Formats: sequence, C-alpha cells, structure tokens
Amino acid sequence: MCRSLSVTYKFFLDACPLGIFILNAEGHPYYANLAAINLLGKGVSPTASLDHLNVIYQAYQAGTNQLYPLTEHPFLRAFQGETQTIDDLEIHQGGQIIPLEVTATPVLNERGDIAFILAILQDLRPRQAQSQRQEQLHQELIRRNRGLQQENDSLKTKVQLLQQQLDRLAQSA
Repeated sequence: MCRSLSVTYKFFLDACPLGIFILNAEGHPYYANLAAINLLGKGVSPTASLDHLNVIYQAYQAGTNQLYPLTEHPFLRAFQGETQTIDDLEIHQGGQIIPLEVTATPVLNERGDIAFILAILQDLRPRQAQSQRQEQLHQELIRRNRGLQQENDSLKTKVQLLQQQLDRLAQSA
C-alpha cells in the first residue's frame, strides 16, 4: 500500500505545472518532477552537492554570465531555516535562457530538524511575455491618446476660427 501511495504522489507531482525540486538534508538533489526536469534541462544528480548545483544546472544571475551567488541562493537560505523567493535566476540550457522564480523552504521532521528543502520553480517567460504585451498596449494607448489630443486641439482651433467668423458676420450685419 505504501509503495502505491508514493507512486500516486509521483503522478500528482508530475502533473503539477510548476517545477518541484527537492534536496535532502545533506544538500543533495532528491527529487525533481517533470516540470522541473524540463526547466532545468536535466534530472536529479543525487551525488551533486549544494555548492555545485549552479554549475550542474547552469543557474545564472539574471542578465549576467555569472553563476548565481551561492550566498543569495534560496536553497542555502532554506538550509538556514528561511523561506525565500527570488526572481532573478536564469537557467542557461541548449542555447536558450529560462528566467525562473524560485521559492525554497525548509521541510522539518518530527524533531524540528531540516529533513528536506522544497523548491518551487516557475518559468517567468509567460509572465514576461504578458508584461511585454501590456507595455506595448500601454504605449499604443499613449500614442492614440496623443493623436486624439491633437485632433481635439485642432477642432478647438477650428471652432474658435468659426466663432470669430460668426462674430465678424454678426458685427457687419
């Protein structure tokens, strides 16, 4: 029964659209669901240590060619008992850059000791694409608003000219 239950959990975790990456208490990769494997470009390397994860998974600080600073890494912070979310980590794989939001949190055992680190990985590309579309729409609205403002100013000028002509006609009559 326990085996089938763990297989069932794996099905649920693999169906999750967010990446789930788990480290054991020693800092070695323990589990990655399908979404995490797709985002990271590879599966679990159980012998990898915490300080080599950036190299193995090609985790860089966003917009740079610098590996993500270990001292700022949410995995390390989770081992210090903190839950942390960052959105400035990129995975460089297969000629593409995948920006990620990473939230890491400690999972405690019954004694209160850290048993695992649970990390949730979210691909930021859809969010960035949406933000870019919103910015384009915003710029288009600004452009249209300027056009309407110019048209409004032009109409005001025409109305003033017509009013002046009417005033002259009224004075001459």
